[in-house]
Formats: sequence, C-alpha cells, structure tokens
Amino acid sequence: MVTTQPSLRRHGFTLVELLLVVAIIAVLIGLLLPAVQKVREAASRCKCQSNLGNLTLATIHYEQVFGTFPAGYQTVASTGSGQKTGWGWMTTVLPYLEQSPLQRSLRLDLSIADEANAVWRTHRIPMALCPSDPASDAHEITLPEPKTTEDPISPPPTTKFACSQYVGVSGTTAPDDISANGILYRDSKVKSDEITDGLANTMLLTERSSRLGISIWHGAIPGVSVGPPRLHDFAVPSEEQENNLVPSSALILATTRGISFLQAPGCPIDTIGSWHSGGINSGFSDGHVTFLSASVNGSLISAWATKANGEANPAP
Repeated sequence: MVTTQPSLRRHGFTLVELLLVVAIIAVLIGLLLPAVQKVREAASRCKCQSNLGNLTLATIHYEQVFGTFPAGYQTVASTGSGQKTGWGWMTTVLPYLEQSPLQRSLRLDLSIADEANAVWRTHRIPMALCPSDPASDAHEITLPEPKTTEDPISPPPTTKFACSQYVGVSGTTAPDDISANGILYRDSKVKSDEITDGLANTMLLTERSSRLGISIWHGAIPGVSVGPPRLHDFAVPSEEQENNLVPSSALILATTRGISFLQAPGCPIDTIGSWHSGGINSGFSDGHVTFLSASVNGSLISAWATKANGEANPAP
C-alpha cells in the first residue's frame, strides 16, 4: 500500500504582498508625521510663551522696584565715567531671572565690546532662546576697528555673540530714538503711569526670528551697524540687503514700522517675527503673554506697540 506524505513546503510572502505592506506602512508614517510635528511645535510654542512670560515679569518686577522700566539700552555707563557701554534691558533684569552671578560677572562699567567682557560674549542664556528657532549658538558680528593702538577696545574684527530671540519693543519709531513712542528704547526711563493706552494694551517684549534679523541678549554694541542674518542657506541676503544696515540698537530692540502683516515677506530686519507657524508670541506690560496671529493687520500691531497714542484697540 502506498502512503502519501503531507507537503512540508512553506508559503512565504510574495513580492507583491511585501510591496503592499511597505506601501501601507509608508502611508501610515505619512499620516502620523504631520501630527507629530504639530504636537512638537505646540510644545515649543508653549515653552516659548513660558520664556517670554518670565522675561516680561522680570522686567515688570524691575519697574515695581525702581519706579521705571529699564532702559532699552544704556549709551553710557551709569557710573558717570562717560564710557559708552550699550548694555541692554536683559542684562538689567538678570537678578529677577535668578541670574545675579552672571550680572555680577559682567563689567557693566565698560563696553560690551571690551576685552574684559569677552568671556561672556558666547555665554548662552537658555531662557533667551525660542525652542522653535534653529539658531541657538551665536551670531557673527563685525566690531569696529580700534582707532589707535592705545584704544582699550581691541577685539578681532568679527566676533561671535550668543543669540537671543526676544527683543524689547521701542514702538513705531527707531530703537535708537531717545524719544521713541514705545516702552523700551535708548536711555528710556518709562513709568507705568505714562502708559496711557493701558498696560494690557501695550507690548513690552516680543520675538525676532533668526531668519528675519540678528538679536543678542547683551545689548547694543557701540559703533556697530547690523546687517541681515546669514544663518540659513535659504536666507542668504542679496547685495542690496547686505548694504541695508541698521544701528546696533536692533540687536536688543525692535520697531513695528514697515510691517503690513506679521511674518509678511520683506519685513525690515529691525522689526518682529518668529519661527512659529501662524503667528508670534508677545508679552504685554501688564504681564500677560499672548499669541498674535499672522493675519493681524500691521496697524493693530503698531497700535499695541505705542504707549500713549490714544488708540482704543484692546489686545487679545
């Protein structure tokens, strides 16, 4: 009698079946990736709001202690030496950010560009960085050549300074104007009762992305002019843009002039903007931080940037 053995041959996936599985996995990844990116950006935006909120509250705390908001930046040392310094509002409020040791280490009686402060040029302050912005290292800034060999300020022509993505709002006028219509500007000493448009309706601090302009936490470097950023390959400036320089007050302060809409193409490099999709975080002088939509008209932004222009435009 003949007996038959059952077949032991295994059946595997065919090439078509394998390709189908791979295609399904690719589709699922394609569907999940945007959702993951949205969650990541939402987390970064919340962290950015937290950073800006701490900076805003520190600046308000300074006003409550000393009776005026800090100067946007100081042109000369407060010691009476006449030394041009340029230190900005962020260095002034460092003690209210639990950064007192850093402030004590700075030679605030000397220029930012002085060699005595060289060690702190690339010092990063994590709270000054927006997590959505890829620029977290340092900007290269060309410093002025010393006039004589005896000049105490003799750094190399191009020096790196640690980034910041948060700037003070000088209003609709230039940040180096000593009578600007915002809260923070050159040698400003604005009291809260001078903000007649309302504390809740007047911007104090906001963002500037690294693809728009250069910002640092130190202040306005004396004798320096600032050009467009060169941090990203897609944003290599043209020759015309390279020659469009602004004063170094733009390193720590921002104006809202020249803005038609937030994040509109062609905004001046001394204005405001962010890496967030759809808008920008801004801190107001009553302490609240809000996300301003990119669709907000430039006239409203300018109204919120001024402290006493009489506009009746409640901020969100």
